[in-house]
Amino acid sequence: MQDWNVDPHQVFPWYQQFRDQGFEVRGMLGQWEHNYPDQWSKHNAQDSGYGGEAIDNMTRWDWAQDLFEWFEYYLKGIGPKPDLVAQIQRNDGQWRIEQTWPPLDAQWSTLDLSECSQTGTRVGGASVIGGGLSTVTIECDALDDQLDTLISGLLTLHLDVTAAMDGGQIFVEMQDAESGLRIGHATMDIRYYQGGSEPTTVLPMQSLTMLMEFQAIDAILPAGHGIRLVMTETGEDYLAPACGVSCPITVDGGALSIPQLSRDGSNTLITPQSEEAANNQ
Repeated sequence: MQDWNVDPHQVFPWYQQFRDQGFEVRGMLGQWEHNYPDQWSKHNAQDSGYGGEAIDNMTRWDWAQDLFEWFEYYLKGIGPKPDLVAQIQRNDGQWRIEQTWPPLDAQWSTLDLSECSQTGTRVGGASVIGGGLSTVTIECDALDDQLDTLISGLLTLHLDVTAAMDGGQIFVEMQDAESGLRIGHATMDIRYYQGGSEPTTVLPMQSLTMLMEFQAIDAILPAGHGIRLVMTETGEDYLAPACGVSCPITVDGGALSIPQLSRDGSNTLITPQSEEAANNQ
């Protein structure tokens, strides 16, 4: 869930699509980076917001046993058939068992960004103040004042924008508005605003809606905490747009759709851990 070498988009939504085509699928989906589930020495190095909060409960010492039982059954016909479930770890470290991921019973809610507070209007292009690149920050009120919110799935951001020219991109980091903790991110080149794999010509001053989708997120948002969207020209390991600072994008509003789960704890999975795998540095 925190691998930015083989992005989660290369697994989701394919996980369920394989199931829909009749494949038998089992998942162990942790908050680790580009590492194996039992590669505990690598898990110790993760930063806050990138799996760091989950480290103490991250390492899966039973990974090799799971593989062994899978190969015994599917290659040799030995032993019981593995449970075809998804073991998913949310950002605070808790594991649970789902039938698939993203879960099919998520309830979607939509935030109208016009009802949130926005600072800045353009993403990319030179800023008048300080000479840096322009950014946009949008902050929304709490999703729930009384209960924690479990966000689970592929959030969408339909962002209303005005183009400066045929190029430019927006990188969006979603944060807990109270703590500043990173929750996830999305990125899109404006030429792909309709989705798909073929670019569309964008004209200067054209108004359009960028149909953005966040990388897979399974995270807990505490009661009373809102969401902050920080929009920059580039971020993580993504390349800057080829047109450089000459193609800013004006943000005019939009809608953020969030899949939320209701769980009573009955599907929580307790995993064996060890002090040597905890980040005690």
